[in-house]
Amino acid sequence: MPPPPEKPNDVERHGMPVPISALERETGISKEVARKWEIRYGFPCPERDENGDRLYSAKQVLSLRLIRRLLGAGMRPGKVVGLDLATLEQLAQNVTPDMVAKSSNFSTRLLETLARHDLRQLEYLLRGQLHRQGLSLFARETVARLNVIVGEAWLRGEIRVFEEHLYSEVVRGILQEAVRTVTETSGAPRVVLSTAPGELHTLGLLMANAVLSLEGACCIGLGAQTPSIEIVTAVKVCAVDVVGLSFSIAHPARESAQYLRDLRSRLDPAVDIWAGGLGVARLRRMEGVRFMSTLEEIGPAVQTWLKREIPSRART
Repeated sequence: MPPPPEKPNDVERHGMPVPISALERETGISKEVARKWEIRYGFPCPERDENGDRLYSAKQVLSLRLIRRLLGAGMRPGKVVGLDLATLEQLAQNVTPDMVAKSSNFSTRLLETLARHDLRQLEYLLRGQLHRQGLSLFARETVARLNVIVGEAWLRGEIRVFEEHLYSEVVRGILQEAVRTVTETSGAPRVVLSTAPGELHTLGLLMANAVLSLEGACCIGLGAQTPSIEIVTAVKVCAVDVVGLSFSIAHPARESAQYLRDLRSRLDPAVDIWAGGLGVARLRRMEGVRFMSTLEEIGPAVQTWLKREIPSRART
């Protein structure tokens, strides 16, 4: 009788070591964060190649993927970093349904299409959902849920890194096209959107752009990794009312907090800072910064801003 097929995690335990240059691509954990955990928690424990660069065993890569999953479910690094693989797997299995997005018939079809690398069908499915739901619901619910489901599939080893990137690029193209049709150049508030240096993930910004535009805001995109001094300049030159920033779970929490404090100290107090993304859940409340855990909070934030600012501007 032939042996049962190995599960993805069983195979990955015996895979090739991963160099530090590919660590974030394979685990979702940045090399800067991994180095800090190495010093603070004693994990991961990389080997070294002939040039002295860090090499992470397949078992450590799997542990880092599970840790990223648990951080995304709300657990803190001090509670999970350094735990053995069996314990991490048990914790990951016990993640409650409300912590992660539930699969649906649509998401199952999408994952199957992604596994076949059928980009035309993938775009057809997503555009169809956009037309049925409208841009707001599509961005706030469908894309937000799919991002988690696709990310979870990658963490479990069910899809490869390039397949996750294929999904992201198709979604990005659809959102960019849709946002152009609802952008109001004379809208309010005027919001500049970007990420901190070292933060490469921008899909969340595009989702926020869609929701903000539908709320009547005028969005100005600066792309990723904008230094605080450049954002300050953009605010002045473009008469910006709000700075919108996105932080992923992969971005170091200490660096996120430092960036926000530095930016807040440089900006006029009248300019709001709104920060969102999975990474903000690890940050402490900060005076002059509004944290948003979901896209649902954007609408109320815009309405609060309008009620506060429009009457005062009318008087002047």
